[in-house]
Amino acid sequence: MRFPRFEERGALTVIELEALRSLNAAFLTARYEWQSACTLWDRLQSSGDVAELHEAQTTFPFYGQAVQEIASGATAYERHVALTAWRYTAAAVVLGVAVLQRVAEAKPPLSATTVGELCQEPTLGRLHEALSVPVADLLPEREHSIPNEREDTARRWARVRDGVDGAIELVLENAADEEAVRPRTKDEAAGCLLTEHCPPHTDPVYQGVLEPLFRLAEEVPFGISRIIAIR
Repeated sequence: MRFPRFEERGALTVIELEALRSLNAAFLTARYEWQSACTLWDRLQSSGDVAELHEAQTTFPFYGQAVQEIASGATAYERHVALTAWRYTAAAVVLGVAVLQRVAEAKPPLSATTVGELCQEPTLGRLHEALSVPVADLLPEREHSIPNEREDTARRWARVRDGVDGAIELVLENAADEEAVRPRTKDEAAGCLLTEHCPPHTDPVYQGVLEPLFRLAEEVPFGISRIIAIR
């Protein structure tokens, strides 16, 4: 999925539509770069394994050294791209859910100030709140219904919400390990930005959450389109 077609003078305001479209393009670009970075990292890990076997019987470790130097840069790049992808993807989900909910409930358009705020990286708690909105119940039934679609949608959103809850716990654990001043409670961790609490020497906080979050971010605009189509 990419981005649905909307009428410029349809149910969405120009600023809502432009923000949704721009975030969509941003996170898709970051997603592809992150996937490429992961592929590169995997290839270098395999090369490292080969280097260990190759140099077990040699005095010259240059092959392994070269692989390690490149892998170090690749690891840093993967983390950098993943955090960039997280920032735009999480914002796309939060903004998308806000627009979807206001269209489904026939509420007034979001103000330019509100849209601008929702385009920023949300705290983990704010993202958790957006994932708790019953999106499956807000979407209209399809003309040719898909069996158990509503239940399946609700389960997928719940799994990602649980993943964000796990990320909040991990932020709290990392802070404790680092003996940081804060966050010291789960509520404080929920008020954090993931990109500011993912130290390079720790396991990625986004691991297991980013990929399914991509899918929800892609789906939300199409959900908005479905709602508008029946208005």
